[in-house]
Amino acid sequence: LEEFNGSFERGRISVIFGPSGSGKTSLLLSVATLLRPSEGSVAYDGMDVYSLPEAEMRKLRRKLGVSFQEPTFVNVLSVWENVELALYGAGKLKAEFKRRAEELAKELGIGHTLHKRPTEISGGEARRASIVRALAHNPEVILLDEPTAYLDRESAELLLAHLEKEKERGKTIVVTTHDPIFEGIADAKFVLQYGRQLT
Repeated sequence: LEEFNGSFERGRISVIFGPSGSGKTSLLLSVATLLRPSEGSVAYDGMDVYSLPEAEMRKLRRKLGVSFQEPTFVNVLSVWENVELALYGAGKLKAEFKRRAEELAKELGIGHTLHKRPTEISGGEARRASIVRALAHNPEVILLDEPTAYLDRESAELLLAHLEKEKERGKTIVVTTHDPIFEGIADAKFVLQYGRQLT
């Protein structure tokens, strides 16, 4: 990723389009405070996140919900236990957040998988479980990397409908994708190619 200049606003769905290898994941990881850029800066509410003290960085990360391109789980735990682990890490292992996770799993059509192990579910179910885990703690900022990968059309549309709800709640939503299904819900569009921003 060599060049990007953009802002992602509250109450909007910002979509970063581009083919594989265009720099989408690098950009999302930088925004997620997981990949420090060698040049430039990432700011939240005017604060340069990579200059924050570690304690402040941890507080910021608890406000983020991230679903990575390749879902990773602790395979000796059930899907539900993986969700609980994420809630514990976010400091929100409470009944209201567990209830939110259960409702979201049902909404995305994977309620029946929660007590299975990650190795016992399909790729599409794992993708949706990763999204449930990312959103269970009700983050202020939602960062999704290729969220419709492995999803059929119906499952993808269920996800888009949920993102519209999150938008109405005032969340900041950033999606990286090459899936044209997001054209219809994007409030802001960015295009990357060969590490550079085209639009």
